[in-house]
Parts: sequence; structure tokens; C-alpha cells
Amino acid sequence: MQIIEKELNNLDKHILDSLIDNKNQIADDISDYLKAKSKRLRPAFVFLFSKAMSIEVDEKIYSLACAVELVHNSTLVHDDIIDNADTRRGKISLNYKLGNGLSVLAGDILLAIALKHLVNCQNLDAVKIFSDAIHEMCKGEINQNFTIGKLPSMEEYIKKSERKTAELFKAPLDSLCKIKNIKEVERINSFAKNFGIAFQIKDDLLNILETDKTKPIMSDIHNGIYTAPVLYLSEDVKNLEELNELDIIKLIQADKKYVQRTVNLIKEYADRAIESIDFVEENEYKKKIVTITQNLYKAGISG
Repeated sequence: MQIIEKELNNLDKHILDSLIDNKNQIADDISDYLKAKSKRLRPAFVFLFSKAMSIEVDEKIYSLACAVELVHNSTLVHDDIIDNADTRRGKISLNYKLGNGLSVLAGDILLAIALKHLVNCQNLDAVKIFSDAIHEMCKGEINQNFTIGKLPSMEEYIKKSERKTAELFKAPLDSLCKIKNIKEVERINSFAKNFGIAFQIKDDLLNILETDKTKPIMSDIHNGIYTAPVLYLSEDVKNLEELNELDIIKLIQADKKYVQRTVNLIKEYADRAIESIDFVEENEYKKKIVTITQNLYKAGISG
């Protein structure tokens, strides 16, 4: 992301320096994990919104960006343990490399370092915002565990997507508003909520279309987790829960309407996100935010 390349490079340095300051026997493994290619979208939005609104990217902003990236990676480490995943970002997952016990601790270390960065923001509101977000994410995961193999309503699915994903897009931007006294906090939170929901639906669709090779393929249906394309299919197929995962995949891939309806749903939430930030003056940083959001439904979807 060239427009904020300097900021993202500095972010990586800040994160790796914090690992050096908290050296332990698995620090190198954690460092390698963090160096793997990733989108860095959550901290990227912190930088893009700051610059779009002419806010200086100072040490508090970097601390906030580090905090959200480390919290995100902590949740991924723990997710891989829960899902028994063997890969992450095209590499061997930490749980397969270190075992579940040490991987739990690795995720905890990332969370602990994230909290240190959050304290450096010197804003109690930000600490509460992140605490609430992590709590909501945990509730989302717990609820998902107790509904495995059951078809949720679309409303339940959207709420789960908000808890699992949108909360961690909202937390850093909400915190940014508190740290820098930005008045349009509700509008920015609306962007984050709707972007996060659209992002999760897109991720779920790619899981079914087998286009994201850096993650376990078709893992959702295999694990009894039914997402938007499956919910649309269930309107036409009775007793869908009785079908095996390959039959469900074939039915979705055979009829383009299930994919298209899912893309339309992504677009609905992405458009809401863009509409939420119409108060931001037009500049190259806002344009990048809009492009990233539109790409959720314009790019990378086939099948």
C-alpha cells in the first residue's frame, strides 16, 4: 500500500522492537509469524483515516496501530488452535509448529504486548473500547461453537460477523476518535462496522470458492459453520444440514445466483460504509479507503 508505505514500515519496526523488548524462548517463532505477508488492514485504516483528516501520525497513533495488529494476530493464533488449522498465510501455523500449549502462550504474549502499546496511547477510553471489543469477539466465537451444524438466520449470521470481525475494525478507529477528539465518531464507527461485516462475508465466500490459498479451504462447511452462500442455498434446498460438505459446495458452485446474491450482500454493506464517511473531504487517502472498500465486491471473486 504505497500511499502509507512509510507508516506501515514503521509499524513493523515498532512491533518487532516490542518483541525484542519482551524476549523469550519462542520470540523468534512469533516474530517469523508476524513477518508473514498480510493485509495489515486494521492499522492501515488507522493511518489512512488520520491522514485523510489531516491528523499527524505521532507515537500515539503508532501505538494504537501496533495494538490492533497484535490483538488481531493474537486472535488468529488462538483461532488456529481451536480450528486445528495447519497453515496460516501460506506457512505452517504456530500450533503445528509449537504445539497447542505453547501456541496458547504465544497468543497471550501478543495480547500482553498489545496492551502495553494501548497503555502508551494514554487514553482510558481506548483501553475500554478494546476491552469491550475483545469481549464481543469472544462471545461471537462462543456462540458459534454452540451453533455448529445449525443453520442460523441471516440476522444471526450478520450479528456473528459483526462480533467476530467488525468489532476489531471499529475498536482502533473509535479509539482514534477518542485520542484525537474527532467529533464524527458515530460516522466513523458506522464505517468500521459495515466494512467489517462486508469483509467477513467476502472472507466466507472465498472460503467456499477455494480462491484464498493462504487459508484452509472449505473449512467453514467442514466444521459445520454455515455462511451467507449456504444460507441462500438453504432457501431452495430442504434439509440442507443432512448433505455432506462436497454436495453443498457443488450446489453453490453450480448455480451462480448464490455467489451473486452473496456479492450483492457484500456490496450492500460496503456501500453503507462508504456513505458513512461522506463528511471526509476528498483527498488521496479517502480515495484509498473507498477503493479498498469497493474492492470487497469488485475484485478477487470468481467461481
